[in-house]
Amino acid sequence: RPSYEEMLRFYSYYKQATAGCCQGPRPGFWDPIGRYKWDAWHSLGGMSKEEAMAAYVAEMKKVAQK
Repeated sequence: RPSYEEMLRFYSYYKQATAGCCQGPRPGFWDPIGRYKWDAWHSLGGMSKEEAMAAYVAEMKKVAQK
């Protein structure tokens, strides 16, 4: 099973590849999971959709080799 950090990376790459850059406001204090997801996605900045797809596949390969 992937770690929480790996799952957040998968989420951020997926969102970047499907929705583009993170545009919405950061979730509030009472939504810690939403904040973690938002932070992971927002950290990718201006990464292109193609780069995000390639990073997702590379991350998947690393996790599968464990």
